[in-house]
Amino acid sequence: MKETINVIVIDDNEYFNNVLSTSLQQSVTSIVFKGRHQLVMRSFTNGEDYVRMIRSGELACNHSAIFIDYYLGKGLNASHIIKLLRESSCDNMIVLMSQSAGVKDKESLPDYDYFVVKDNFAPALCSLYLKQFIENRFSVSVD
Repeated sequence: MKETINVIVIDDNEYFNNVLSTSLQQSVTSIVFKGRHQLVMRSFTNGEDYVRMIRSGELACNHSAIFIDYYLGKGLNASHIIKLLRESSCDNMIVLMSQSAGVKDKESLPDYDYFVVKDNFAPALCSLYLKQFIENRFSVSVD
């Protein structure tokens, strides 16, 4: 049976969401082609949809790599989602992203694993974090 690698991108900017999702997917194609793993990529431009799916149990929250923009619109930010995941005892790698480097200094932020400034290098950096997550979690080389 194939092990599932769950990758979730939550960003209300549709363009950046697509660019990041594509970059992440392409960065792990070598491991997927080996046949022992399958990639399940989910993308959300509406953070409320993700929250609803987690709360309803429609979407499991364990063993995922989650890339989440801090400012999600409609009064929702990454802090709300990260707190929900932590309260649900979800075992995830969380990469917090923002165009503002000052976000990482907010005192009210719950724990996250990495912070990435959303610039031209963000997709490549996120891809490196995903590869590291896969190597550590699944004991497999991504090269």
